[in-house]
Amino acid sequence: MSYKIGYIDENPHQVKKFARALKEHGFIVIGYDIIKGMPIEDLIEQVYQSDVDLLMIDYFLKDKGILTFNGDEVERRYNEIKPKFPHIIFTSNEEDAFKDVDNPNIIYEKEMVTDDRVNRFSQILKKNIETYLSYIENRKIIIEELLNKGENEGLNASEKDQLLKIQMELNSLDAKNKNEVPLQLISNQKLEDISKTRKEAQEFLQSLIEKKK
Repeated sequence: MSYKIGYIDENPHQVKKFARALKEHGFIVIGYDIIKGMPIEDLIEQVYQSDVDLLMIDYFLKDKGILTFNGDEVERRYNEIKPKFPHIIFTSNEEDAFKDVDNPNIIYEKEMVTDDRVNRFSQILKKNIETYLSYIENRKIIIEELLNKGENEGLNASEKDQLLKIQMELNSLDAKNKNEVPLQLISNQKLEDISKTRKEAQEFLQSLIEKKK
C-alpha cells in the first residue's frame, strides 16, 4: 500500500529530490504552490485540502525571502486544526529547529533520506501514519460494537458515556469540521433510541474513514 506525503518546502527541487528517494519505499510525495509573500493561512488551506497521509515541513522556510514564517509556525498552526495528524519537521540541522519546535520528537534531519538510512526513515513515516489510522479504526470498532449492543440489548449509563466520549474524540481530530458528527449522536436523549441513530453513525464513520485514507 502506498501513502501520500505532503512536503512543504519553498524549493521545488528539494520536493522532487525527496519524492524520488521515497518513491521506491511506497510513498507519493507532493509539494505545494508556494508564492512569494503568501500568508500562512493560504498555505495551511492548501495542506488541508491536499488529502495527504502525513505532512513533512521544512524548518527553514524564510531563509530565501520567499516566505515570512518558518516551519515551526506552520506545524503549530496545523496542529491546532488537526492535533493528532502525523507530521514531522524536516531540517538540515536538528539544532537549528530544536529551540523553536514545541515537540522535539518530530524533528528529523534530511540526512535520514540517504541510501543507508532511507529504509529506516521510511519505516518511521509508515509507523506514524499507521498509528494514526489505527487510532481511528479502533475507535470506529468500539462505536460499532456499542451501537450493535444498544440496538439489541440497550446501553447502560457507562456505555453511553463511552460512546459519547469516543464520538467526541473522533470529532476533535479536525477542528474545521466540528459539525461532522451528527448532533443526534452526542445527545443522551437520542441515545435512548439508539436504533434511529445507527444509520447516521455508520454514515459518519464511513465518511470519516474514507477521508483519512
